[in-house]
Amino acid sequence: MSNTGQRADILVRGGEVIDGTGAPRKRGDVAVRAGRVAAVGELGGWHAEEMLEAEGLVVVPGFIDMHTHSDLALLLNPRAESKLRQGVTTEVIGQCGFSPAPAPEGKREAIRAKFGEWGREVDWSWGSFAEYLEALQACRPSVNVAPVVGHGIVRAGVLGEDNRRPSASEMAAMKAAVEAGLAEGAIGLSSGLAYVPGMFADTDELVELASVAGAKGGVYFSHIRGEDARLLKAVGEAIEVGRRARVRVQISHLKAEGRANWGKVGEALHLIEEARELGIDVGFDAYPYTAWNTSLGQMLPAWAREGGVDAILARLREPVVRARIKDELEEEAEADPGRWERRLLASVETEANRPLQGMTIAEIAKRRGAAPADTVIDLLIEERYDADMVGFGMAEEDVRQVLAHRLATIGSDSASCAPYGILGKGHPHPRTYGTFARVLGHYAREEKLFSLEEAVAKMTSRAAVRLGLKDRGKISVGYAADIVVFDPDTVADTATYEKPHQYAAGVRCVIVNGVIELDGEEHKGNGTGVVLR
Repeated sequence: MSNTGQRADILVRGGEVIDGTGAPRKRGDVAVRAGRVAAVGELGGWHAEEMLEAEGLVVVPGFIDMHTHSDLALLLNPRAESKLRQGVTTEVIGQCGFSPAPAPEGKREAIRAKFGEWGREVDWSWGSFAEYLEALQACRPSVNVAPVVGHGIVRAGVLGEDNRRPSASEMAAMKAAVEAGLAEGAIGLSSGLAYVPGMFADTDELVELASVAGAKGGVYFSHIRGEDARLLKAVGEAIEVGRRARVRVQISHLKAEGRANWGKVGEALHLIEEARELGIDVGFDAYPYTAWNTSLGQMLPAWAREGGVDAILARLREPVVRARIKDELEEEAEADPGRWERRLLASVETEANRPLQGMTIAEIAKRRGAAPADTVIDLLIEERYDADMVGFGMAEEDVRQVLAHRLATIGSDSASCAPYGILGKGHPHPRTYGTFARVLGHYAREEKLFSLEEAVAKMTSRAAVRLGLKDRGKISVGYAADIVVFDPDTVADTATYEKPHQYAAGVRCVIVNGVIELDGEEHKGNGTGVVLR
């Protein structure tokens, strides 16, 4: 059949097409029509409204960020600047147990408070998961969104911050909330077992709730209970949930934190491989950095984080309890020499403390003339517990081993940001701006850890398969036209720990659902992203 006279909305011509499956690249053209890939190959007879010349460039499916925290960021700035400019066209939100919904009456303000400054800035008009997704779609995001319902928020909506097992009626209420979230558009359930209140759940509770997701064909995403000395036991718990709940398991940001635990990722990967041989569908995602990013409050002992912000702050202000917390912080630091130098203050709310962003706890303590442990406690009080940190704790060899594994997919573990407006106030981890470009530029091109085709597969088709997205992740006829054009010789992350608000280099064009959203340096702002329910 001749291609002569065929018309498309967009024709990407002359690039090296990497289809996302891991197959070798092929020179060819890609035609886009009505939001879908209409044809791939030598399309000399085709005509289009918009012609994109891709000679010397690579044409790939849009990248899927498997683990993000853009739940409110997209409402504050739907342009998704930091993600789109590195080729991300789909974000998976609601991770680590924290989705902004459901937010039932009576618990809504407490749930909203968990999201700090961003929670106060958005027009929080929703209660149900469906209402939240409607607000998200109405803001017309520049990227697609795959939403997940968070176990921590579901638990907070029923039990509050209490450290106890749910009653039968409370468990029924949580199961009903998870089922409603799935019915209204969630693709799965996430847990954050290092955070309050998710950390208060036992394995039986997780199995009951994950079973709801499993019955609906959803995924159980888990920030496991520990990534330090507890890593192997925590991976084992995630596998047990998958086995008992009959649910697909996605372990979030797999890593081994702390020098004493370096090398354990090999054992963790072995546990995952063994589970898969037994028929338990377990996968994982990772980001290409040796530092992590989380709440500064995570430095506090678990017992000190119970009961919500007001209860935590009351403990920090009570002299006897504060002294106990300080002793435990100093004891941990003695067992981990250099800890204070490896913790950066990433973001705060108060203008008075903004100059401290990007400084280490050791530097801030020296400036203040205080002990590092006192500095952490004081900062948490001053910021009403709303402060984040970056910590250097992983081994490069471990990062390489995880990224190179055949099951690895890629997740930034960050929110969409921009170097302006409210999203530009903090000092985020560079992964916010550089994750996908770093995999392509540093690990594929420079380090040759894997081929470019393999890197793209990790970010596209394999991610789509994990999520159950049947028409994303490939450049193939009939698939949604999420397409990225980049320069394989120059694609790179430019964000650093010192200067994180810097866009990735080398991405020339991004098409989302058949419409050009990024053309060179120009962000079109068409807002063609959709909620993938």
